[in-house]
Amino acid sequence: MNSLSSKIPLTLVICITLIAAIYPFTQETSPQHSKSASTANNEVKEPAKRIKYENEFLPDFASIRDVKEKKAKFFGYLKPLVEAVNQEIKSDRQFVASLTSYPEEQDARIALSNIIKRYDIDIEETDIESEFEQLKSRLLRRVDTLPVALVLMQAANESAWGTSRFALQANNLFGQWCFSPGCGVVPKGRPDGETYEVRKFNHPIDSIRSYFNNLNTGHAYVSLRDIREQHRENGEPLDATEMAEGLSKYSIRREEYVVEIQNMIRVNKKYL
Repeated sequence: MNSLSSKIPLTLVICITLIAAIYPFTQETSPQHSKSASTANNEVKEPAKRIKYENEFLPDFASIRDVKEKKAKFFGYLKPLVEAVNQEIKSDRQFVASLTSYPEEQDARIALSNIIKRYDIDIEETDIESEFEQLKSRLLRRVDTLPVALVLMQAANESAWGTSRFALQANNLFGQWCFSPGCGVVPKGRPDGETYEVRKFNHPIDSIRSYFNNLNTGHAYVSLRDIREQHRENGEPLDATEMAEGLSKYSIRREEYVVEIQNMIRVNKKYL
């Protein structure tokens, strides 16, 4: 009995010693972990990776005879893809906006360099750090989303609701050209001496990405970006009808084309 009673205090001593040893460690490390989490939340977030799709062609919209059904199916198929591209661009924009100076982290520098190239900003790599504020302003003017309605109506107009030859053979929804032999589909009636082709895409979303890049970087669409920037400065949502005013150079029909797209936005908004 004396032997048993002598072991009990020893056990208690061991337990108390262990608790005492663990407790300060927990108290000291918890704030440290909390601080790390807080720091991580304030770190610059890198842009999201692009969604990848296997080669795929558009659904057979031509087989749908009912006009309302065709419109609903067309918009229903393309709208998620347009929203996905907008989300990619939004991620790029948030990344650029979060930078207060040229980043020190290598991964962030690579991400920034990729965005500069993607949005066709002409700047020497050696000047990025010294001209960062100007660079950031130029990027935010280009790295921006487009109204879903505007994109969908142009896709419908340029691809004949997904039934044109170029839409079916090349996944090209916006009539975009390319200039290397074999890069696309040769248009019928192309004038002698011309080398352009209608660009071929692996998937419709690639056509959408290229269209976004065209409007966000092309000299012909400076006025569209002016309208968008004004909306941003005023804290207003992007208006598809107003931004269509910046599309006069998209077609040789100029203002007539703009009015047509605006009418399509008005007539088809019930499907979106």
